[in-house]
Amino acid sequence: MAKPASIIGAAVGRVEGTDKVSGQAIYGADVHFSDTLWGKILRSPYAHARIVRIDTTKAWQVPGVKAIVTGKDEPDHYQGKSIRDIPVLCWDKVRYIGDKVAAVAAESRDAAEEAINLIDVEYEELQAVFDVIEAI
Repeated sequence: MAKPASIIGAAVGRVEGTDKVSGQAIYGADVHFSDTLWGKILRSPYAHARIVRIDTTKAWQVPGVKAIVTGKDEPDHYQGKSIRDIPVLCWDKVRYIGDKVAAVAAESRDAAEEAINLIDVEYEELQAVFDVIEAI
């Protein structure tokens, strides 16, 4: 006859519990490498606008900036879960507030933030449509 297992129904201790409650646990966000680059995205302030011009000259002068990419650098790149119809970075026009226009990679968070704020985008604001019937 089999001996009944004494572990069934018994409480199981959490091995990582002490580290978590004492603040000693290390999470993915706590790991920093010396050669890590920080990224920032410049987003549109307009619901619907044509992108006339993007000037990244001042942003490139920020110390620590390694890369700046705009939709005009690499047009026709799309993303989407089932249908790839959302521009990765807009190159011709933005279609909603927060649409992505440019991206910066820099050696520090502050450098990336400063560079993103120095990118000059000239928009031609277009009339936004907020009604389904009007859109037809």
